[in-house]
Amino acid sequence: MAPRVAVRALRPHEGKKLLALVRQAKDAIASRRAEVILAAVQGDSPPEVAQRLFFTPDYVRKVIHAFNEQGVESLRAHYTNGGAKKKILPEHESQLVELALTPPPLTGQPFNAWSIETLREVAVGRRLVPEMCTEMVRRILKKHRVSLQRTKTWKESNDPDFEVKKTPRSPCTRRPRQAGRG
Repeated sequence: MAPRVAVRALRPHEGKKLLALVRQAKDAIASRRAEVILAAVQGDSPPEVAQRLFFTPDYVRKVIHAFNEQGVESLRAHYTNGGAKKKILPEHESQLVELALTPPPLTGQPFNAWSIETLREVAVGRRLVPEMCTEMVRRILKKHRVSLQRTKTWKESNDPDFEVKKTPRSPCTRRPRQAGRG
């Protein structure tokens, strides 16, 4: 059986802070941990506190030990933003933006405008930036207010009589009837 864990005697200011943490609930983690300490101060054992507040007894013991050693400050969550460390440095961003602002023919590419995917492929291929998804490229460009314009194409005929055939010669020239008209 686990040894009995008890909360040390509260200092006057700690009791007020615990009550404030429970009532204000701006920090949900600190609020719930304060509830654990207040329940333990009232004489409940860790298993009783755990059952009432839907925690495990080990978690309740951990919260009590931390409070006994560090006080009210131990109730606050001590973590920074989660996830993997940021791999894209400001130097990478500036190189990507510089490449996006350079016309592709000047970089030896066979097209006239960048797409996000081709920009990403060239930047990663040249090792200007680490491997990244197209969404990251889009976000970096948006952050730096660089927009890639879609290429507009016009199809032209190579028929020498195209202009003559395109426009009707007289008002008598019939246009094909549109479907659905009687």
